Amino acid sequence: MPERRSARPHVHKFGGASLADGAGLARAAAILSRQPAPRVVVASAMAGVTDALLAGAREAAAGNPDALRRVAQTLRQRHLDAAAHALRRAAERRTAVAAIEQAFAELDTLAHALSILRELTPRSSDHIVARGERLSARLVAATLACVSVPVEFVDATEVVRTNGAFGNAVPDLAATDRAVRARLAPLLARGVTPVVPGFLGRAPDGATATLGRGGSDLTATILARALRAVEVTLWKDVPGFLTADPRIVPEARVLPRLDRREAAELAYYGAKVLHPRALIPLAGRAVPIRLRAFNDPEAPGTEVSQRRPLPGYPVQAISSVTRQTMITVAGNGMLGVPGVAARTFGALHQEGISVSLISQASSEHSICFTVPEETADRARAALESAFGEEIRRGEIDGVETLPGLATIAVVGLGMSGTPGISAQIFTALARGGVNVVAIAQGSSELNVSFVVDAEQAAAAVRRIHGTFQLDRIGGGGVEAPATTDVVLLGFGQIGRELTRMLPRARSRSAELRIVAVIDRAGHVFDPKGLSPRRLTALAAAKAAGRDLARAPGGQATPGALHSLSDIARHALTRPILVDLTADDTTLTLRRALESGMHLVLANKRPLAGPRAAMLALQTLADSRGLRILHETTVGAGLPVIDTYYKLVESGDRVLSIEGCTSGTLGFVLSEIGRGRLFSEALTRAMSHGYTEPDPRDDLSGLDVARKALILGRLLGFPGELSDVAIESLVPPAARRLTREEFIGQLTRFDADWQRRAAVARAAGQVLRYVSRATARRVEVGISAVPASSPFAALEGTDNQLIFVTRRYKNNPLIVTGPGAGPAVTAAGVLNDLQRLASLESREI
Repeated sequence: MPERRSARPHVHKFGGASLADGAGLARAAAILSRQPAPRVVVASAMAGVTDALLAGAREAAAGNPDALRRVAQTLRQRHLDAAAHALRRAAERRTAVAAIEQAFAELDTLAHALSILRELTPRSSDHIVARGERLSARLVAATLACVSVPVEFVDATEVVRTNGAFGNAVPDLAATDRAVRARLAPLLARGVTPVVPGFLGRAPDGATATLGRGGSDLTATILARALRAVEVTLWKDVPGFLTADPRIVPEARVLPRLDRREAAELAYYGAKVLHPRALIPLAGRAVPIRLRAFNDPEAPGTEVSQRRPLPGYPVQAISSVTRQTMITVAGNGMLGVPGVAARTFGALHQEGISVSLISQASSEHSICFTVPEETADRARAALESAFGEEIRRGEIDGVETLPGLATIAVVGLGMSGTPGISAQIFTALARGGVNVVAIAQGSSELNVSFVVDAEQAAAAVRRIHGTFQLDRIGGGGVEAPATTDVVLLGFGQIGRELTRMLPRARSRSAELRIVAVIDRAGHVFDPKGLSPRRLTALAAAKAAGRDLARAPGGQATPGALHSLSDIARHALTRPILVDLTADDTTLTLRRALESGMHLVLANKRPLAGPRAAMLALQTLADSRGLRILHETTVGAGLPVIDTYYKLVESGDRVLSIEGCTSGTLGFVLSEIGRGRLFSEALTRAMSHGYTEPDPRDDLSGLDVARKALILGRLLGFPGELSDVAIESLVPPAARRLTREEFIGQLTRFDADWQRRAAVARAAGQVLRYVSRATARRVEVGISAVPASSPFAALEGTDNQLIFVTRRYKNNPLIVTGPGAGPAVTAAGVLNDLQRLASLESREI
């Protein structure tokens, strides 16, 4: 059954980098053969061919004809090699070889003529370079024929009409429309794919004229306009428009969609993906342009069209132009004098100098603007000549130049009417220590442009890109100043208790909004926040033993790191990751910091793990301006870490910290001290939820050792967990048992504990599990403390820490209170969250 063809064709343009060799030609043919008909193809010259021909022609005109001959020989062989690789059928190969030989043989005669005339006119230059596009288009057509695509080469001079301005010709759109339809429409109707050289057109006298920079893209949109194409695809060596230059911002991402005005602004300010001239023919036409990656043809690329951008994402991208010079014309004689601006820019126009940015105060005391550095001297001379009389009379102070600058443009159609864009831009620059030299902004706010020192340009772009989170899904909006997004890593008892506390919490700073919860199986995420009702339902499901991956909206992942990576792809407002697990989460925490998240830790392992890894996390946080708070890693809700820092910040020095920091062991030993059997005391602790699932994890002393090591590292202890002296309360005979076997044999250990308690009681002492931390030593173990010790008064799960400092040496500072249980730990986590939210809101 014959293929049904739409009346509207699809125009495909391939750039010189894509068609650089035989492999590129073959890939282009493969891509085109998969595209629906009808289609039109526009081809650029092979990469580097146009520049090589121009350089050789200039050398010949300077009296060195051999230079152009050498260029011709090199390019001839390059085209022959490409033909040999791409053309599998002998007939197409013979025709292509003949065209290549003829094109470059002619250059020998031209080289001789140029060396005699000693002149290279724009007309001659266009005639010479045109063979690059023509040969490339012929090779594309031949390659398509080899894969059985009906195809015909159509020279651009047959369809594109211009004004004849050689070197930078302007297309006559009305005449071109008629010529295109007359020549190409019959081919398309027959199912033939026309292949047209880009960059070229016909002058009124019939000569070949080139269209200037971006000419091949322009050819594609000219043909699309005339044929009312369904779409124009520009196959590039880049994946599309990016949010920033990836050489400056490696994490820049491809923009899925841009308005034509946004694309034009970005193209003008340095994004060389698409020349603004290519957009002109499609003004008022519903023909989208799609930029796609030649090396990744399945990627969607960027659509440039008239569709309005999605609301809520006003900032689209950042572009920059370096090597700029600022020129200032200033003087009291300019105040209220009409025509000064016209004379200024008229003088530049006569010199053919393009202005990048203009800034003028309402007083008209001065006009400043930027121009490319290479034109600055000519611009200054032109202005000094134009205002010579005023300068002599002192009415104008003179013309000043400031080189070494860069112009940066923040672009987005949705910026109009969105409050806070400019404030956020310049706040970001101020925080980064970037000085703004000049600012220009139109009332539409499509483009906010400013000038900075060239050495600060990269930092400025990175700052703004990061502030608007343009590398994230949903980035480009203004941060809500009253919101802080929270991601919970771990959704056990503490996490569920925290979700119950948050709605009742009162804060004068930013609202804390849980956007994601993660467990080992997956996560649930909503960038707009998880409602209290939804969190309650998730908590109930988790309490019933169901994984988050099976919850409504849940996503299954191989682990927490993958879940966090998925979540981090989205734009969040001042995000905080809360680690409520008991796992080694160092890699996940590192990923969170790299994604711009603050950390709140209830998990001791990352801080009590290898010292190098712990220091690396802190160094990474410092480098990103992020904070790691971990109050609940030692005393649950007690202000232990906060007390330490307040002492140090006041100028005191902490010499040692001694404490009872296990609510579980505190409860068990208190019960034994009252005469209860060990088996009964441990069973009661388990029933209250004070212990780990395997109570030997508490009895081993390892949890207390981690807390002590965290405190020791605050004091300067350089060791690892293996350097901590730990006394385990798990009998050697019980270490090899299963959990169930150990719990079933608890009564075996009652007699030994009764004896130890009786010995202590006889000496007027009580048993406590105590940690001691100094800069030199960290140890944990059971101690028989006298009745006069503060530790002796501890009851139940209460914790107590004793700070010995220079100021509190004879009468140490003591912190006492509940040290176990989900509620007090969740309260401590909430306190850290509120502190971070408050600090962040003050910095807005």
